[in-house]
Amino acid sequence: MRGLAEYVMLGRRQAVIIVLLCGFFPLLYFFSAAIVALVTLRKGSSEGMLILLWSLLPAGLLWAMGDPSPAFLTVGTFVLAQVLRQTMSWQLVILSAIAFGLITQFSLALQPEYQAQIEAVVNDGLQAQLNEGNAQYTAQQIVDLLLSFYGAYHAFMSVICLMIGRWWQALLYNPGGFQQEFHHLRFDPRAMVFLLALILAGLLDIPPLEGWMPLFCVAPMFGGLAIAHYTVAAKKLGTPWLVMCYVTLLFVAPVIILLGMTDSVLDLRKRMQPGNDKGE
Repeated sequence: MRGLAEYVMLGRRQAVIIVLLCGFFPLLYFFSAAIVALVTLRKGSSEGMLILLWSLLPAGLLWAMGDPSPAFLTVGTFVLAQVLRQTMSWQLVILSAIAFGLITQFSLALQPEYQAQIEAVVNDGLQAQLNEGNAQYTAQQIVDLLLSFYGAYHAFMSVICLMIGRWWQALLYNPGGFQQEFHHLRFDPRAMVFLLALILAGLLDIPPLEGWMPLFCVAPMFGGLAIAHYTVAAKKLGTPWLVMCYVTLLFVAPVIILLGMTDSVLDLRKRMQPGNDKGE
């Protein structure tokens, strides 16, 4: 990974070659977005915009083939890189990602073909159960559930792509810098209370918030991951604890989300300082 970042930073031609190569492969376009972030963070918005425009060539082709995600992710990552470069605040970056995710969620209204593809996949997958009458949910309910994660997915992955770019930047020019930034990511309690209110409104099935709950959970999820990484490093617990954290995220995500909310209000890092260990 370091070698890839070093090659990209050799010059514009090298960066263009890599974003094109990565952009044409569905499983590698995340790296294309991360490269856009790296160039933007290190060389500025003008150079980043040029690499972004090149990256949109394969992304546009994939969109024409029915997959708009590479284009959304690359543009979103570029915007978030601009926010980070100007503000140096991961809190503002992630809140901006939520706004970006909301825009992508609204964009579904302009993507009837994409929705039709999802409906076709769900109908094909459920056909046997529907024929036997064993389906617990209707196809439309499953489609609505999947589409409710559309904005959250793009918000989450755009932050991940930016983090990869920032990690590359730190690896080359400021070793350990990204780790310090992520370990100290904590949200303002007012922002977290507002997001919690939106999540609760969604749980009460208040339209349209009930369909946007996954998006509102993105910020506390990153907050929970940040305090988990900080705790593992501060307590020298080792990699297995981080693995356990991500297993928890995969299977019991609300635990990580609640951890992020708790840290926002109680500032768990301060409570883990040596002077606050007397009561343990």
